[in-house]
Amino acid sequence: MSTFVMGCTRAYRCIARAFPHQYRAICGDGLEQLGEDVVPRVWQQHGVAGLIRLFADLAWRLPCEYLFTWIGRLKEATMTDDLFEGTWRARQGEPSQWKVDHPAPQQAFLRFEPTDTGYLMVAYGVVNGEACAERPQAIIAVGRRRPLLDLSDRPIPGMLTGAITFGSKPDSQTLELGSEVDGQVLVAGRYEVSADGKTLTVTNKGTGLKGPFEVVMVMERVVR
Repeated sequence: MSTFVMGCTRAYRCIARAFPHQYRAICGDGLEQLGEDVVPRVWQQHGVAGLIRLFADLAWRLPCEYLFTWIGRLKEATMTDDLFEGTWRARQGEPSQWKVDHPAPQQAFLRFEPTDTGYLMVAYGVVNGEACAERPQAIIAVGRRRPLLDLSDRPIPGMLTGAITFGSKPDSQTLELGSEVDGQVLVAGRYEVSADGKTLTVTNKGTGLKGPFEVVMVMERVVR
């Protein structure tokens, strides 16, 4: 191997070592080894022009990888860790209060998806051996009161005329919501995430369309 090619190989290794630590941790010593393998071959097949293109590509990748690393760190620094976001499942064997006029579900799930004003909440599960799901509910957690409508801003079948809904988030672990009509509470709900973010305690009570009810349920996180 000529002195020129050996010098080019050493230069390639030096540049390879200048890449960000995270990038090199993924590649290991593969990038440096690549120089030892590729430089002689490029020299043999393409001469000086090939080496110029090889080093130009390496020089282009170096600042790009630093830019991607900084962007990743910035995203991590500004990312909010929403404790409610994700899917929750009723804990099996956990004693729950279920004072309603229909059977308790064998399986119950809640899914919270963050929105600009709060969350989209979806409840589903298994009742009497059959899969079922409730109407997705938009939770406005900024204290604003609004008519109780579906996601398309249309009246909900069977809902009392003039019903309004409201919600608030007193702290990062607590979500409160409810609905009422003419001062009568239809639903009052409270959702509390444990300090370790692993369990969610759901408390719902009110009069409802089918009479008084009360539900207290402990859920565990399935996936964020």
